[in-house]
Amino acid sequence: MGHRRILVAVLVAALSVLALSAWADDTKKGHEGHSEEAMKSVTLEGEILDLYCYMKHPDDGQGTEHAKCANSCIAKGLPIGFMSDGEVLLIIGKGHESAAELVAGFAGAPVRITGVKMTHHGMKAFEIETVEKIDVKG
Repeated sequence: MGHRRILVAVLVAALSVLALSAWADDTKKGHEGHSEEAMKSVTLEGEILDLYCYMKHPDDGQGTEHAKCANSCIAKGLPIGFMSDGEVLLIIGKGHESAAELVAGFAGAPVRITGVKMTHHGMKAFEIETVEKIDVKG
């Protein structure tokens, strides 16, 4: 019975060392646990979405026909998203500010945004810095 206790103690100690090592590695990363590389500003093109309508009815909860509703939902404070190349990101404001004022009136139209793309525990977000409408030649 004494050998089992020693084995359990050794296993607990080994797991503790691994957990502390992973924690120490995370503390070496930059802002909000993201690496310095991940914190570089990028530019994406796509569409501002109101995530409520997009998640409830994705087929018609986007695009120019939905722009008026989307802009209204964003103005009410509902979550904001951005779709680019089939990927949907949560839009967050810079410095703990709301992104709603920045993106007001831009939903449903092709836009170019700049900011910082980040992923944490599978959640993908974009800390938006600028947004501008773009012309899409088709």
